Amino acid sequence: MHSYSTKGFIFISLLAIQLLVGCTEPVFFNATEQIDLSGWENTGSVNASFLATNRVFASTNNTGSPTFEVNYIATASNIDSLIWQFPGGTPASSTLVQEAVTYEGFGSFDVGLEVFNSEDVDRRYVEDYIRLFYQDDWSFSADSWTISGTTSASDYEPKTDADGNAVTSWIIVPYTVANQAECLKSFSSFPSNNLILEFDYKLEKIPVLYVASNYVVSRTTTIISSGTSVTNTFTITNLDNPIEYVDQDTTPVPTTFISPSTYPGERRLILNYNGFPIWVTSKMTNGLFKRVKLSLPSLSNFELGFIKTQNALDASGVIDYPYQAEIKNLTIKLREEEQ
Repeated sequence: MHSYSTKGFIFISLLAIQLLVGCTEPVFFNATEQIDLSGWENTGSVNASFLATNRVFASTNNTGSPTFEVNYIATASNIDSLIWQFPGGTPASSTLVQEAVTYEGFGSFDVGLEVFNSEDVDRRYVEDYIRLFYQDDWSFSADSWTISGTTSASDYEPKTDADGNAVTSWIIVPYTVANQAECLKSFSSFPSNNLILEFDYKLEKIPVLYVASNYVVSRTTTIISSGTSVTNTFTITNLDNPIEYVDQDTTPVPTTFISPSTYPGERRLILNYNGFPIWVTSKMTNGLFKRVKLSLPSLSNFELGFIKTQNALDASGVIDYPYQAEIKNLTIKLREEEQ
């Protein structure tokens, strides 16, 4: 399967046999692949070319039947009549120059166009022209990810760009979350075979923690010629309870804790499928994202759950092995066809 700009014109050679056959079953797709246009130019006097408003859709609907619309227009100016074929779309065919087509369901859909004038006929047929896949938006609501156990929604923070906008399909569980963070999401009406789940993850070790401290204020008064000068000094007595993690330059000066150089190999990030662990990692990724690709069992309705296991606390109640988890680019599609 392939993709290319919707702004360009695409041509194919005149075919001896009309290839306007429908998709028997939509399939998922890889939106990064490119269509090879070599040998697809028309040779007839009628130009069976067209434009579409959009071709690639990333839906965050966690059911297998999202609805989306594509507008088509035939671009040749020398045609007397035409017929479209939209397998899997509504309408399934049309004789209008411009047509709006509604599709339902994740997958890919073919498009066919045949044009006529008094001298000639041209046909073009493009497989997997329209493509829709699932991409998670990491929202927390009744119909999206929900939390369980001791987790709170505030434990999950969206990644933001320089303008403060949330970055699509990217979530962070900060290192300051001491409890186990678990979230669940239900999926329904997906294809029941050959589903592939992919995502990127990063487990990042935090070398230094800064913890807010309780303090007492002592005041020194100095008499100078222009008046009275007062100097405040702070004496740290003990850590705040509960522990509050702060920035390094916080006033008064926070207490510094250095993380151990070696982290224990405990389970730290888990992905469950209907309550069963299908992927587990306990290794830090040294500041890099790693890609995970998993084949899902053959169920059309299922539940996914991510668990970031709790950090261990030392005798002072401070996180002993601080780390944060990041997950991004979570997608679901059908297994690519073998080349």
